[in-house]
Amino acid sequence: MLPFEIKELVLGVISGESRSISRALSLVENNGDVTADKLLQKVYPYGGNSRVVGITGATGVGKSSLICGLARQIRKRGQTVGIISIDPTSPTSGGAFLGDRLRMQELALDSGVFIRSVAGGKDSVASMTRKIFPLMHVMEASGKHFVFIETMGSGQDDCLISKVAQTTLYVTIPDLGDEIQAMKAGVVEAADAVVVNKADSPNKDKAVASWKNIITMDTRKHGAWKVPVLTSNSLTGEGIDAIVSCIDAHERHMKDSGEWERRKKDSIREEVKLLALSKLRDQLEFNLNEKEMGALLERRSDPLVFVDKFLKKRR
Repeated sequence: MLPFEIKELVLGVISGESRSISRALSLVENNGDVTADKLLQKVYPYGGNSRVVGITGATGVGKSSLICGLARQIRKRGQTVGIISIDPTSPTSGGAFLGDRLRMQELALDSGVFIRSVAGGKDSVASMTRKIFPLMHVMEASGKHFVFIETMGSGQDDCLISKVAQTTLYVTIPDLGDEIQAMKAGVVEAADAVVVNKADSPNKDKAVASWKNIITMDTRKHGAWKVPVLTSNSLTGEGIDAIVSCIDAHERHMKDSGEWERRKKDSIREEVKLLALSKLRDQLEFNLNEKEMGALLERRSDPLVFVDKFLKKRR
């Protein structure tokens, strides 16, 4: 892509033009090359003003339907919404169903909502480190008031999204039995609210009580945000208003306490670190030639020696 084409694309993104946003997202999603880097450098100054909300939880808990409800409610306030949804990917074929496009189809006709489903990659954690930040920068540059990022969980993804988003919602359902897994994965510390979806279940109250009990084990400092346990039925819209109000309340608390700025700084540190590690990894793979590979295979050398030599050359 020529320089003037990048300039035109950037102008389209910051003006909120859907076709330009789509092209820019495709470019940064599929290409880690110089062109994508130049585009990101151009759009970066226009971001940083969106409210980024992470939606995570196990597959099948109704995250996409919940996002639809939240988007509809926010649109009633006259605010625009961007949605980045990472779909599960087959560890064998690498294919993704991208079912979120089907579930969110009703929002597609709203010019104030832009939806992007992306395949998470065979390593879903890598999808967070390599795709989320660039995709988020493009979506923010397009001027969206809210950017929702849906990820897969439970596991490391749940905690990683909290380093990207200003507010993270952990979505679960009654009878899922993910409480212990969530504790082990550190979700209790990462989530800013727990949403028990499918609230028409007869076991809703039991699930809410269980999650409230788990949250009491959280060791956040005095005066910190108290993680609420909310209920919703994303199909009927029950509880959606309360979740939007919770997101607003969390933003006010963070700005009043100084946590908002701290999280923004932590997010920048995380992105810089992950980008450096990604570029270093690519260079390392490129520099592992056949001679060095042979030495490692024949045990005449070892990985630690190779890495030390490589890093010394880079100094």
